[in-house]
Amino acid sequence: MSKIAAPSTLGFEWVLGNVQLGVLVLDTALQVRFANPWLLRRARLPANQVVGRELYEVFPGLRGSHFASRLQHCLNTGFPVLLSESLNPAELPLYATTGPATPEKRLKQSIQIMPMPAEVAQAAGERLVLIQVSDVTPAVARERLLKQQAERMHAMAHLDALTDIGNRRHFDLMYAREWRQALRARRPLSLVLFDVDHFKSYNDHYGHVQGDACLKAVAGVIESLAIRPLDVVCRYGGEEIAMLLPETDLYGALQQAQLALDRVRERALEHAGCERGVLTLSAGVACELPEPGQAADTLLLMADRALYQAKRQGRDRVCTLQLADILQA
Repeated sequence: MSKIAAPSTLGFEWVLGNVQLGVLVLDTALQVRFANPWLLRRARLPANQVVGRELYEVFPGLRGSHFASRLQHCLNTGFPVLLSESLNPAELPLYATTGPATPEKRLKQSIQIMPMPAEVAQAAGERLVLIQVSDVTPAVARERLLKQQAERMHAMAHLDALTDIGNRRHFDLMYAREWRQALRARRPLSLVLFDVDHFKSYNDHYGHVQGDACLKAVAGVIESLAIRPLDVVCRYGGEEIAMLLPETDLYGALQQAQLALDRVRERALEHAGCERGVLTLSAGVACELPEPGQAADTLLLMADRALYQAKRQGRDRVCTLQLADILQA
């Protein structure tokens, strides 16, 4: 068996002084036997305040931490341990070599704790533990950026650019999901379809820029009424806005629809192109307790027919239809 070469003969001191990761060597009493320059610079401590001292004297914040328990596990079992940044963020108080040393500025770290091989322990005359610290701050920043980009892409795919509420694609996905959940849970699902009254004449009179502002204002009013996390408000098409209300009976949906009409009327948005002189909405309301084998578009058909009825009856009102009414028509 060949003997372990002294570090200096292989240039290990130079390597450890220039490698771009932190190295700590501890004995079984947790005294620091070695700390490389990379770690000392980022701990912002001189070597004489680290080497030869007990680990928790150097880094008191580690006492009782998850790091401490995993270090003890390595000492007890002889098995290596990996501490990832995602599960154990910024265990060691290490910072960039410039800038403030505040908790939020700690380096993101991946830490490996491993017992040194038996031949090293034999050469050193004692058991030693190696702690290797990698700075994963750039990788974490890239991951966060990619996540933000993915979230923005998702928003672009599911949000209506004009009104900032869900788009038709989002509505279709949520409608299918809520129909399935209502069917499985045997709970009612309600839908309100809103339509801006005489919107074409509004656009003709005030122009498309003002028309867009009008739609955005109406969408904001309706969305403000969706106070539960499970309520969904989406632009259904043109000047139509849909409000999907899971676990809501017909009475509750009618109340929401009427409240939306009242709130829009209270805004008193001028509309010279209609006889009332202010902007109004019509709404069709439907509620269904889905049955096995029932067509998923039943609720949509009911709400659409109810909206048509509201327009035929003079607009600025809420109407509802039962499935039986549609089947008889």
